[in-house]
Amino acid sequence: MQNQIASSPDLQLLHEPTWCAAASCNATAAIDFAGRSLCFEHFLPACIVEIESRNERLRNLPFDPAATEALKTFIATCTQQAEALAANALTPRGAQPVEQTPEDSRFTRAQMKTSVLDFLLRLSQLSQRIRRSPRTVSSIAVWLRREDPHQTWHEETWTVSVSRHGAALLCRRPVEKGGTVVLCRKDKGSRAEAQVVYSLRDAEGRKQIGVQFNDPINFWD
Repeated sequence: MQNQIASSPDLQLLHEPTWCAAASCNATAAIDFAGRSLCFEHFLPACIVEIESRNERLRNLPFDPAATEALKTFIATCTQQAEALAANALTPRGAQPVEQTPEDSRFTRAQMKTSVLDFLLRLSQLSQRIRRSPRTVSSIAVWLRREDPHQTWHEETWTVSVSRHGAALLCRRPVEKGGTVVLCRKDKGSRAEAQVVYSLRDAEGRKQIGVQFNDPINFWD
C-alpha cells in the first residue's frame, strides 16, 4: 500500500575484503547496508539519509507505533555498528579486535573517533525528533513566545494538531529549528517550554511549526 513504510534495511559488518559500492569510491567496504557494501565514509551519511527519510514519512502519516518502534530499532542498530567499526579501528596494535573487519587506510584513528562521535551525536538528535504519540486535530488558542537575548517576541495563535509530547501551530514570526519557545494556553493559563523541531509551509501557504515539550507534561488535558 502507498502509505506503508518499508521495513528497515539490514546492517551487517563485513568480514571479507570487498570494494565499496558507492560511485567513484575505490575504498575497502566495511559494512553491508541493505545489500550494498559500503566503506566507513559512505556508511555514516547513508544511515542519516535513511533515518531522516523515514522520520519525515512518519510525520506525514497517521501515528504508527510499529513503524515508530522499527525506526528506533534501526537507529540503535546504526549506533551499535558505528561503535563496532570504531572499536575495531581503535584496537591497539597486536590486540584482538572485537570483530575482524577490513581496515580503511584513509582514516587515522583520531579521524575515525571524531567521525563516529559526530555521527552518534547526530543520531541522538534525530531520535529526539521521532513522534512518540498520536496527533489529534485540535484548534486551541495559545500565546506563543520566543525568549531570546537577541530576539524576543510573542503572538496569539492556534494549534493545528496536538499530541502528548507537543503540537503543530501556525506561526507568523521567524523561528528556526532547534529554537526554544514558550506556549501559554489562553483558556487555562498553563505554560510550557518547547523546542521547535520543524518549520514549513502548509497547503494554504501558512507557516506552520512543530514543537516538542522539553518536559513530559499533560499540557493539553
